[in-house]
Amino acid sequence: MFGLDARIALGIFAILAMVTGFLAFGRIQTARDTKLVKQLQTIEESLEAYQADMGTFYLFTLNKDKSEDGVHDIEALWDKDLVLSGFQKNWNGPYLHRTSRRIQPYGNLSVFYAQPDRQNTCTTDSECYLWLALSNVPEKIWLTVNRIYDEAGGKMPENPTMAASLGRLQADEATDPRMLILRTIARPQ
Repeated sequence: MFGLDARIALGIFAILAMVTGFLAFGRIQTARDTKLVKQLQTIEESLEAYQADMGTFYLFTLNKDKSEDGVHDIEALWDKDLVLSGFQKNWNGPYLHRTSRRIQPYGNLSVFYAQPDRQNTCTTDSECYLWLALSNVPEKIWLTVNRIYDEAGGKMPENPTMAASLGRLQADEATDPRMLILRTIARPQ
């Protein structure tokens, strides 16, 4: 009789261990997915603090040739040498504690400036935003981040065919991996 009870107890423990392991693995994956969200939120907060300290739009404070693209613009958050000399007295950085644009394993972070539709460049009388682009985000991670940014945590789902081209979080197209594109700070009017 004792042997049967022991086998039943071991069977129950084995089932509990499998269920617990499965739940733990799910939580680990969720933690990995939300890590990117936390990194993006930290970058956004850094951009807001930088712009508040400078008193003008991020782009206008950078020490760069107008013909240069914005690939390295994000580095002004940790490298004072990329800030125009007239604004260096306002620089209270580093605003972001890193030394690289690389966000593992998603690629390099870059910046560009465009209107809210992302398709049109900024003009003197248009709304203008700083957009972050991250080059290599798996579709599953992009969908998780999109749920957090544009779908109120999944409470207001977007039309799946339009999700990549609307809202604060966008993508180059519905590919896997995707270019994650996030609208951040606005040019003060």
